Amino acid sequence: MADSEVTDQGAELVERIAAIDIAKASGMVCMRLPHPSRDGRRTQEVWNVPASTIGILELGDRLAARASPGS
Repeated sequence: MADSEVTDQGAELVERIAAIDIAKASGMVCMRLPHPSRDGRRTQEVWNVPASTIGILELGDRLAARASPGS
């Protein structure tokens, strides 16, 4: 039987998140961010990224640009 621990901590809400579904020739990216003008709401962007050096570098730039508040 595995050891387990019960805590009173609630679920953590992550403000900014991205998920990538990787395939051989491309990847689908989904990014969820706080809505710029509506508190408590989120925006979602979904796009395709080609599996090329340029595509991956552009993805990194896009994610880094949106990683911090005020982006």
